[in-house]
Amino acid sequence: MSVTGLPEEVWYHVFEFLSPPDKLSVRASCKSFKRVIDRPGLWRNSTVYLEKITSYKSHFWRTLSKRKTNSVVVLKASGVREWTELGCRLPWLASLTIQVCGDPEALGTLRRLNKLKRLEIRQCRCPSLAASLPSLLQLTHIGLCEVVCAPRTDIINAVSQLPNLTSLHYHESSKPIPKAALHKILRCLPNLKHLSLKMGANQSPLPCDYFCPAKANQISGEPVCGALGLTSLELLNYMDPMLSPVALQGLPSLKSLTVQYRGWTLDSSLCHLKTWLSMLPLLSELSISLGYQLGAYANSVPGTVQSLSLKGVVGELKALWEMAQQVPDLLCLHLDLCCHERHSFIAEVPQLFPKLQILKMRHHNVPETEFLQLSQMSYLKCVEVLDPHNLSPNSALMDLTHKLHIQTNNRVHVIHSSEPKDRNVCFCAYH
Repeated sequence: MSVTGLPEEVWYHVFEFLSPPDKLSVRASCKSFKRVIDRPGLWRNSTVYLEKITSYKSHFWRTLSKRKTNSVVVLKASGVREWTELGCRLPWLASLTIQVCGDPEALGTLRRLNKLKRLEIRQCRCPSLAASLPSLLQLTHIGLCEVVCAPRTDIINAVSQLPNLTSLHYHESSKPIPKAALHKILRCLPNLKHLSLKMGANQSPLPCDYFCPAKANQISGEPVCGALGLTSLELLNYMDPMLSPVALQGLPSLKSLTVQYRGWTLDSSLCHLKTWLSMLPLLSELSISLGYQLGAYANSVPGTVQSLSLKGVVGELKALWEMAQQVPDLLCLHLDLCCHERHSFIAEVPQLFPKLQILKMRHHNVPETEFLQLSQMSYLKCVEVLDPHNLSPNSALMDLTHKLHIQTNNRVHVIHSSEPKDRNVCFCAYH
């Protein structure tokens, strides 16, 4: 029984609903709550951000040990000593994100963290990385962004030796992975489901079979294109005609496609996306940033798509109507169009997407009457209002939110968000 007269298990259940800052405030109130708050279950999905690892005292590490903290973002680390201490203090780490590392040899100590399942490395010089990776056999995700390391062939060979890898982010700004190297990865990693590539600038067209490693025909022995098990593909910093119109024909299992174009383009005749979409019968999630006008591919979106994101896409109301006819069962929509018409589009959403459950939108220039029309959507559960960065919701928006809550009897949850960057996720995805 706790000092408050209630069993600790009751307080544990209450504390499960608190945000991390609120948990820390409660923790400071008394020893009884401190003991409950430090239980591992209350920090299961939390991430600790570290800088200058050797500056932390022993009681700090004891607290992390009690909570069994298994996810860490290292904002800055300089030497082998710091990485050695991290490995000794938290040997059970499952997720590690490294922002900056000044010592080229320091990451050679990663082999100590043999429980790692997720590893993100950004803006680091690590020539010894290739030697450390093969020992991390539990890895299911690895992300390399702007990393200067050993020769690319060594890194590809090391990554290809991770049998449990299901997710790979390879973001190098200068140029994409060569076809032969990519094919080796795809052949050696049969469990790979998610692939994210930064395609680079001013790159000459890649081969048509870039995503289609050849395998021997069982009858003739001739090489043929083998279908992959990839279910998710991200193409960042992309522009046509880097990939051919038939580049995705070897990915029939693809369920999620993200194409982040490097900028806008007006020549719809170059748009390969409309051909790609016709080759993806299982596609359920589609995310497009910048690129071509919406009308260039609106009629090509598969009817299987249930989650659609349009960020910075130039589009008119007519194109949006055409797309809506293609996706009658759309459940989630992120709508952030650039439009020359003086129209917010929000007034059309209830009629265009009647089954929508989640809507992400910007409130700028949306009249009150249009915003409140969202209450007519009987399936709507959540509206995420994408406010400008570093700005809190104004009083007018808060009033609108209150009115929508009243009209929907609190059925619709309204979130005010500035799209904060998750430091566990590569920043390339936000550019």
